[in-house]
Amino acid sequence: MDRTVIVESGPAVRAVIARVILGEQSSEPALGSIHLKPHQVSSIARLESALNEFGGALLCDDVGMGKTFVALAIARRFPRRLIVVPAALRDMWRDALARAGITAEVITFERLSRSEPRHVQPDLLIMDESHHARNPRTLRYRRITELARNARVLMLTATPIHNRGDDLVALLSVFLGSRANNLTEPELSRCVVRRERGHTAEIIGVPRVLPVVAFEVPDDPDVVARLMSLPPPLPASGGGSGGALINRGLIHQWSSSEAALRDALRRRIARATALIASLRAGRYPTAAELEAWTFSDGALQLGFPQLLSAPTPDASTLLQSVLTHANALETLLNTCAAASTIDQARACYLSDIRKANAGAKIVAFAQYSSTISEMYRCIAHSGQVAMLSATGARVAGGKLSRQDAIARFAPRANRTRPPSRAEAIDFLLATDLLSEGVNLQDAEVVIHVDVPWTAARMEQRVGRAARMGSRHHSVSVYQFRPPASAESILHEEALVATKWNVARRLVGANAVAPLASHTHIDRAPSSLPARAERLRGILAQWAIGESTCFARDERIHVAAVKASEGGFIAAGYLGDTPLLLTCRGETLSIDLDAQIAVCPLGEGEPVQVDRAEYDRACRAIQEWADCSEASVSAGAAVAPPAGRKRLLNRIDAALYDVPPHVRASRAAVAATARMVASDSHGAAIEQELETLTHSPMPDDDWLNTLASLSVRPKNPQKADGLGFHLRALLLLRS
Repeated sequence: MDRTVIVESGPAVRAVIARVILGEQSSEPALGSIHLKPHQVSSIARLESALNEFGGALLCDDVGMGKTFVALAIARRFPRRLIVVPAALRDMWRDALARAGITAEVITFERLSRSEPRHVQPDLLIMDESHHARNPRTLRYRRITELARNARVLMLTATPIHNRGDDLVALLSVFLGSRANNLTEPELSRCVVRRERGHTAEIIGVPRVLPVVAFEVPDDPDVVARLMSLPPPLPASGGGSGGALINRGLIHQWSSSEAALRDALRRRIARATALIASLRAGRYPTAAELEAWTFSDGALQLGFPQLLSAPTPDASTLLQSVLTHANALETLLNTCAAASTIDQARACYLSDIRKANAGAKIVAFAQYSSTISEMYRCIAHSGQVAMLSATGARVAGGKLSRQDAIARFAPRANRTRPPSRAEAIDFLLATDLLSEGVNLQDAEVVIHVDVPWTAARMEQRVGRAARMGSRHHSVSVYQFRPPASAESILHEEALVATKWNVARRLVGANAVAPLASHTHIDRAPSSLPARAERLRGILAQWAIGESTCFARDERIHVAAVKASEGGFIAAGYLGDTPLLLTCRGETLSIDLDAQIAVCPLGEGEPVQVDRAEYDRACRAIQEWADCSEASVSAGAAVAPPAGRKRLLNRIDAALYDVPPHVRASRAAVAATARMVASDSHGAAIEQELETLTHSPMPDDDWLNTLASLSVRPKNPQKADGLGFHLRALLLLRS
């Protein structure tokens, strides 16, 4: 055999295969004052490899598994770092940076929605709760793509999919552009990393989430019937219709609480009152003009319609429509104000749960501040209760700051001194503003007072308590189901379950379904990340207990084992990307399911390596590698975005039309332009390429502009081409 081939034992070769695919584990578990857990350390090499290969990566571990410090461990390798976060998490990230001993600029998604950030050119862009940038049609998304154009991009979110699979494509498109639509399963498994609590042995210190326990809320079908029969509202000028959506929105608020419905009705009446005042003055305001009227604490402040709106000839006809709608709202509000039995039942359930979990810290979430306020009013007398909404926090003694309320409820999680018993908070009622990025590990009970529109929101609520740093072995979850008549109209639980099923199939989801009812839960096969973790679990066992020296050299480690089917398992590098290639019979594959099926066959008893068998395997691997490289060279591996062919044709035409004496100088620019036009890019560069496709600029200016596009630097280790470099071969003999 060739001198670079080393025949070893089966366990030794399996260990080399594992080391190639799993990568080198970080030797730096310490990050400032933080000691990283094994599952955090193991993700660093994977994410860094993805940053080099794709220009970005998505870390979507379950809520509470320490994604923040994984990101900062990677950030220390980049000189210029920019972190984009929701405004509510800015202080948390600044604290994390201090603890990690790292400096970085932190800006908010909200700021990006309002204004252009000052000129920054980060080497690494970190986006926490990156699902806030899942809508490509927003100004926020466009500004993020500009920030990402020359940077590696690391996205963090436990819930990348809120509504549909396009959410994931939009996130990956920030750094992959249109390539995000065509990723193969192996590629997707390399650039999306997700571990689920309870499914990966290396995850320790994260509580188990118990199955959801449901409470049936009393119903009043007459309320739903009256809401659905409300006369349609008059929209603002140019505002379209939407009457049915408004009715369904009111039902959704009633399914949260009667208090939320009453507040919604008051706001609708205030809006109708503003329209009535304007129409009586002969004016029909737009939605923007209606903002001049404000409604707060039950008081309506009217603008001066003659100055704010343009005259309308049919004001009297429109006025009658608004009056009809307003009168119906007033009648319904008066009726709803007389009864509060359903809210009383919800409050009784809260008290019952507290009694059943005596001594436990409990956090209850709802979408609407009115719901939280009403529940607080009903149970505040029991002591150690606080409510927290966007307007601040309140306890029996009066108002206090958001930070004080969180510290009193979860002093251990927030590293503050425990409060006195008189100031302690054991029961926290909060709106969903606390469902992202807040540490409430002191809690061991989570209550869904209502059902939000997405399963992602429910997972985020539970993740406030079920996260690293908790001393509890498990977290109990309770859910107040929507009234039956509201559920029959809205299908809230079915909608949440559908969105959860979509997320679970694509990127995985919590092991425990977010709803108490399993009626709508799809028992589909495991998600791609879950299958990737299953394969990694097999390989991790192969790496245990073997001391084989691992080095990136030209040696090939070979062994043969007895198996129920013939074939082989090969590991090596395609360019700089680790690759696992399996053969079962005559079929070669890099498919994840094939790898999971074939790898256990490699654990049989050792047999002698046969030279002819080795040669056949090497020829098959070389043929596969040649086909793969030819496909990449021909541009067939990744379908080029629409318009790239037109760019390349114009480059060719620019060379063909130029006079011979300047062809050489233009050819050099054209070569660079061709490289830019042929490569894959993030969304920002792709948008510029699309603009250049239709640009009327003269050829010289056009070529120079195309060639000078500033793009993300490529991984220098890939400069030598894509040739497959075999490192380990395990022959399977039947």
